[in-house]
Amino acid sequence: MLKKCALLLLCCLILFEAAEAWAEPPKLVRTTIVEAKDIMPVVDYVGKTTGSLSVQIRAQVSGILRKRNFQEGDFVKKGHLLFEIAPEVYQAKYDQAKAKTNQARALYTNAQREWTRVENLYSKNAVSQKERDRVHAQLNSTKADMESAEAIEKDAKIQLSYAYVTAPVGGYTSKEYQTVGNLISTSGETSLLTEIVQMDPIYVEYSLPNTDLLRLRELVTRGFATWGEKPKANIHFADGSHYEHEGEINFFDNKVDPITSVIKSRASFPNPDGVVLPGQFVRIAISGPVLTKAIAIPRSSILETSQGAMVLVVDKENKVASRKIKILLNMDENAIVEDGLKSGERIVTEGIGKLKDGQLIQEMKP
Repeated sequence: MLKKCALLLLCCLILFEAAEAWAEPPKLVRTTIVEAKDIMPVVDYVGKTTGSLSVQIRAQVSGILRKRNFQEGDFVKKGHLLFEIAPEVYQAKYDQAKAKTNQARALYTNAQREWTRVENLYSKNAVSQKERDRVHAQLNSTKADMESAEAIEKDAKIQLSYAYVTAPVGGYTSKEYQTVGNLISTSGETSLLTEIVQMDPIYVEYSLPNTDLLRLRELVTRGFATWGEKPKANIHFADGSHYEHEGEINFFDNKVDPITSVIKSRASFPNPDGVVLPGQFVRIAISGPVLTKAIAIPRSSILETSQGAMVLVVDKENKVASRKIKILLNMDENAIVEDGLKSGERIVTEGIGKLKDGQLIQEMKP
């Protein structure tokens, strides 16, 4: 009997050792330790660049276009002389008006002297009331003529200044719309001479979905987030490169588009070297409110099941266990966890598809 028991025990030991040999080895995975910290989420939108100013340069006087003083597409500074429209005609009109003003001033000065003389004689009863009234009327008439001449001269001076078309803002010029020698008018198609686009700063216009704005406000209201600094913006070009200058949001529309349910928005970026041109489609990354003590995990670590979002938590013995989590906010590569994880816990981030509860894991080597 004793021999049978010893034989049975020996068989059990052999079977146990065989089972150990056949046991599945630890799965190679990657893990990360989650940490609660302040996070500023960033969301991307498609935007279109526009000049901060786009000015149509139109003629304010009519006449023959005598000269163009820039090359098409040139950068011009504010005040740069662009066109000359019949300047000799308006110079002559100004000179004529100025001469008439000088003549009217001379007549008025003479009338003032006459009035002073007659007023002195009248006080001594040396001239009649009728003569005094005549001289006073002449004084008022010459004064009115002088003021009228001054107004005409002022208008002629303004017209002369309009004959020299200058840049109201600094920026890049478009092609010319009228060539030298054409008759320019102050209305219709021939009034448009060129356009100037100011590109520093450059604007990026984009549409903010109303649902995104409501979600951000909800996070703040519920105490998950706080508004810190003014939201910042960054540009990503179509080739994947990043624009070196950071921008700021400078406009939110005061209404939601009832058709598209978006809010028109705009960001301003410094563009001193003219790297960003108007009309480009870019991706604009906008920073939102700061999520306080938030836990962010890679979206690749989340299992979507019929019971909801799950992650695989690793215990001290390197065994995994599935756990349900609640997602607060999804970002591009990460998700913010509202409930289900604590700071300091370790989760599987790569290789989750081949694991089951209780399975032993081993960290991959870098």
